Amino acid sequence: MLDERLVGLTFTLQDAKSTGAVNFFGILYHYRVEGPASAGLLVMVTAVTPLALIVTAHHNILAY
Repeated sequence: MLDERLVGLTFTLQDAKSTGAVNFFGILYHYRVEGPASAGLLVMVTAVTPLALIVTAHHNILAY
């Protein structure tokens, strides 16, 4: 399983695709965007699955 320590990391989408790959610490991870995707959108890793990182738009995340 992927590393849970990736939860909370942020990055910017390069295009409007809802899936893609991102490089963290020299390792390439596949990701899937929850909700609409657009180029330049700041996203945060909110969950880790065996197949991909689940990312959500940073402005859609509630801080408690």
